[in-house]
Amino acid sequence: MNHHAMVDLYENLLRSIADPFFIISEEGTYLDVFGGTERSLYDDPQTLKGKNIYDFMEVQFAQSFMQEVKRTLRNNMLHSFEYQLAPDTVQGIPKTGPMGLQWYEARLFPLMSLYDNQRAVTALILNITERKLMQQKLRELSYQDPLTLVANRRYFFEHLHEQLDGYMQNMLPLAVMVLDIDHFKLINDTYGHFAGDQILKQLVTIIRRVVRCEDIVARFGGDEFIISLEGLPLPKVLEMAEEIRRCVEQGHFIVAENSFLVTISMGVVDVTIFDTEIESIVSRADKALYMAKSQGRNKVIYL
Repeated sequence: MNHHAMVDLYENLLRSIADPFFIISEEGTYLDVFGGTERSLYDDPQTLKGKNIYDFMEVQFAQSFMQEVKRTLRNNMLHSFEYQLAPDTVQGIPKTGPMGLQWYEARLFPLMSLYDNQRAVTALILNITERKLMQQKLRELSYQDPLTLVANRRYFFEHLHEQLDGYMQNMLPLAVMVLDIDHFKLINDTYGHFAGDQILKQLVTIIRRVVRCEDIVARFGGDEFIISLEGLPLPKVLEMAEEIRRCVEQGHFIVAENSFLVTISMGVVDVTIFDTEIESIVSRADKALYMAKSQGRNKVIYL
């Protein structure tokens, strides 16, 4: 195959690929444009040829992207990075592709020879929005209790750690509640785990009605739940805890036409300047919970 035939072959391959492939000069001019044929993922990039990135991109994005181009030329090696961009912010390009904020991966590689007498990089752009959404979904699932759909123990500890750091910096009030269902084992043993699961779900519904949307509710294991409340004075926290206890006691727990009387015991602690470890905070809340149980159950104990 002669040289011209090889050039035609390579150009045809590049023009037919789904993802856009650019040759970008060190000054930001798009010297050549190939591919980008998949309209579900990209606007048609062909009109960008011969334009400078500052002509069609917002200045802040253009500056950031060109820093990556210069880094690629300086290091003389493959350089990959991710970024977010809304296609409708790109000027002078037909809007035939996806809408809204998209995630992209750029793979830049320096050209060994000058292109149109300029130093340049090749840039393969990949739309990775679907992958990012999937990663986010998996991350959310890894932090969620599959039965009750509240946060799980892992997420709670990570979030409480962040809240404790915030408390140390700005001294916003921070409290933790731990609660579980009185005699829950008897319910499971008598009516089965399905009944127990339904009662747990209904308990979560009651808790969510009382706490604020920004409060973190997590299942700690079995029938034990833990809640962190940031920014509330202690009297309000204790009032909220008592309201949860009262609403549960007065609630109607129905499973397969059977009605259950349910009560909870609860331990409440507030974070102080002496609390430097989240484990000690949770341990104190657990101690208050067991005090509530030892004093007859269906109680809120502050420690």
